[in-house]
Amino acid sequence: MTLLFTIFICIAVSFLFTVLAKKLNLSVVIGLILSGIVLGSPGIKNIIIGPNEDFIMLLGNLAFFTLMFLAGLEISWCLLYQERKEAAVVAVFAALIPLLLGIFVFLQLGFSLVTCLTIGISMSITAEATKARVLLELNKLNTQVGSLMMGAGIIDDMMGLAMFAIISYVFTGKTATHEFFQTLVAIGAFFLGIIVHMLLGREKLVVLKVEKFLLTFLIPFFFIGMGIHFSFESLFLKPWLLIVVIVLAIFGKIAGSMLAKPFTQLSWRQLYLVGWGMNSRGAVELALALLALQAGLIEKDVYSSLVIMALVTTLIFPIVLRRMLQKNPNIMGSTSESCVLGRKK
Repeated sequence: MTLLFTIFICIAVSFLFTVLAKKLNLSVVIGLILSGIVLGSPGIKNIIIGPNEDFIMLLGNLAFFTLMFLAGLEISWCLLYQERKEAAVVAVFAALIPLLLGIFVFLQLGFSLVTCLTIGISMSITAEATKARVLLELNKLNTQVGSLMMGAGIIDDMMGLAMFAIISYVFTGKTATHEFFQTLVAIGAFFLGIIVHMLLGREKLVVLKVEKFLLTFLIPFFFIGMGIHFSFESLFLKPWLLIVVIVLAIFGKIAGSMLAKPFTQLSWRQLYLVGWGMNSRGAVELALALLALQAGLIEKDVYSSLVIMALVTTLIFPIVLRRMLQKNPNIMGSTSESCVLGRKK
């Protein structure tokens, strides 16, 4: 199969899955994850990707940096600053608890220290792009709880990226490994996205067009690269591993958010909702898991479990949010007048 035809099929399949996700009121990220898993499955991969795999993986690496840039672009510095104190407290607890749980539990299960650290870091991260899309769809981003979710998530992502960069350096024993360099570039791309958001805003026509182009024609290749490394067989060999990862990931984020109660003015119910919001994972967590796999820091069974964990937690958040809003329409708190979609009035 020619390279151009391979690229066309990959983009077309990813587009169909994202359209299906939207029709089902699911996050676009879920559609992209599923399309990557389908296209990366052995039978389909051999037919569609075949000898073009190396180039597809190259596009996947470029898409990784682009995805980090777009994640930063979703962030409003105004919203972050607005809820900075409570967001910082929630971020620390919501990152620390799953991190420590992941390290402790998997050490007890006999995994190596570097694997335990990688699992813990992956659990500590949240997905800003996924949360932002869900909150925007429901017109709840510009609220007290919505702003706090975004701010805490940004801090979690920055902490996770920094920790992974350090671990990649320490355990590979080299000053310039490919994965370590990729992590540093990813951090730079993330902050570049935030800077572009600050300087140009989020609603400029040129920004929206560029973002739409990248989301349609480049970002899918990150998820395809992810799918190529995914292994269903490893999940069947160790189904308990998947269950432990998902349970610890969900419990850790909710427990961590609830432990922040003495330091915030939010109610228990609001913090419970924040915990589910922090649970939503996606781009950053998947990127770090893939880097860890490529660097030999984790095995394929752990990587596949982390991918499914990201899929499950990303799927659950909008469902929980909609149900809690139905029961308590005011749970998100007051609407901020200083920031609207990342732009000062």
